[in-house]
Amino acid sequence: MSLTHVPTTPAPVPAAARTAAPTPTPAPATMRRAVAEPTIGVRLEDTAVPVPGPGEVLVRSTLVGICGSDTHAVAGHHPFLTAPYVPGHEATGVVVGAGPGATAFRPGERVLLKPNVACGTCVNCVAGRSNACEHLTWIGCDPSRERSGAMAGWFVAPERNLFAVPDALDDQAAVLVECLATPVHAVRLAGDLAGARVVVLGAGTIGVLSVVAALRAGAGTVVVTDLDGAKLARAVRVGAAAGVLASSADLEDRVRDALGGPADVVLDCVASERSIAQGVGLLRRAGTLLLVGVPPRVGAVDLPNLQDRELRLQGCAAYTEADVETAIAIAADGGLPVAEVVTATYGLEEAAVAFARAAADSSGKVLVAPGATAR
Repeated sequence: MSLTHVPTTPAPVPAAARTAAPTPTPAPATMRRAVAEPTIGVRLEDTAVPVPGPGEVLVRSTLVGICGSDTHAVAGHHPFLTAPYVPGHEATGVVVGAGPGATAFRPGERVLLKPNVACGTCVNCVAGRSNACEHLTWIGCDPSRERSGAMAGWFVAPERNLFAVPDALDDQAAVLVECLATPVHAVRLAGDLAGARVVVLGAGTIGVLSVVAALRAGAGTVVVTDLDGAKLARAVRVGAAAGVLASSADLEDRVRDALGGPADVVLDCVASERSIAQGVGLLRRAGTLLLVGVPPRVGAVDLPNLQDRELRLQGCAAYTEADVETAIAIAADGGLPVAEVVTATYGLEEAAVAFARAAADSSGKVLVAPGATAR
């Protein structure tokens, strides 16, 4: 049975939960993990518990989120995830042990995962753009399975890819930090948003968190579009000034009326040819369109308009360490609308059901609790 629930606002975690955490039980020799197979589905397999190498930490998974990239991959619609992989790049857990040279965390500490692993030495890493590392690999998004994800009993990660969970955050808030870091990165790329008119295309999880990130960055007015009225209502509850149905024949007029003029910045969390065209139409001259969502395929772009109106089309790829730290700070300040985002939690044995739920209803975040006992 599923562990479905209606989440509540995170309760503060006592300081002792982190500062005096009991030493966890050593990991067993084997564990269960989920495997996502594009165009086929999700299955479970038995495997050995991973052994942390030099600079790595062994973590017992507590909560793992299912990303839109995961559901798109299983459906065969992801441009890069085309082979079987072990999912779980949105994760929080408890440190169990460490490999040689890994000294940043103690057993029993709660941590959250930054899944994009950078080399630290290429030109982009040196410039502080680790998300654009020339040798980037991913935990939980890796078809080679060199870096298995956290949708398992235990996982390993380089210690530099783990962040301590503040005592004020419960596990539900902690597991959403990775999701929030994506729009935090996007709004940072947008530049100074103080007083800006911002449009968010798409009101799924990333779209709703884009509203949060834009407002935290100083945006003056944020308007959201989507095909689902319920999603738009949620976006308004978390701070958007208005929600406009993306199917509206007079979309541009309605959005501009709600904004008080053309958009300075558009955050496209849909990333389709249609949404890009809508975004271009909503922007003022010299405005910026940020591609936050993952496009399912190669598409056409209105190049004449981009050139003539001097628009900036900016790709947004994940996040850096600084973006994760900003997301943690927003969450610790109570800025993560957990109750509006998390819709259900399942045990690991029901991973396939959880994926189906996430694919059928993109309005909220579905979580998997690998160590939970189904009830």
